[in-house]
Amino acid sequence: MKVFFVRHGETDYEVVAARGVRGWATSFAPLSSIGRLQIDTIARDYRLQEADAIVCSSYARALESAALLSRTLNKPLYVEYDLHEWLPQKDPLGEIDGELLRRAGDEFLPGRADGDAPWESIEEVRERVLRVLARYRGFGDLVVVTHAVVIQCVLGTQRAIEHAEIIPFEFDEAASEVPRSRVRA
Repeated sequence: MKVFFVRHGETDYEVVAARGVRGWATSFAPLSSIGRLQIDTIARDYRLQEADAIVCSSYARALESAALLSRTLNKPLYVEYDLHEWLPQKDPLGEIDGELLRRAGDEFLPGRADGDAPWESIEEVRERVLRVLARYRGFGDLVVVTHAVVIQCVLGTQRAIEHAEIIPFEFDEAASEVPRSRVRA
């Protein structure tokens, strides 16, 4: 199955910040006007035209990006919780601990995460995304709208991923564990 990962468009965090929203609740931030334009622009990309469906993270920035693509491409849209952003603190209802977040960011590198750490490892993010993709094996081409860190974990790269960037990825339909060598740039 051919997957086209798309990073969501630029986000307008000022909308939620102006209301005093912090922590996990910032996931409700919508796209900025530039973010909407970014998504409208890539919706014309030839690679997305033949997609069978669009699958996206439940975070507002990804959901809005996917909804815009779905409308333009006239493709069905499916929302998948497990395509969410990396969790630097696994307990989403716990108090935000600045020191924990700093440590999580410092240790969120291949081979550096402690299996008992209170944040997700690269491998955990990758595994949850691959489980989602495995559920869509019957599709030919699939657009997956998600977050930069999530895409990086699946691709096994640390390179920057731009807003609304399209990244092709070959998902092996015979296995839910995809070797990193199958990544296409």
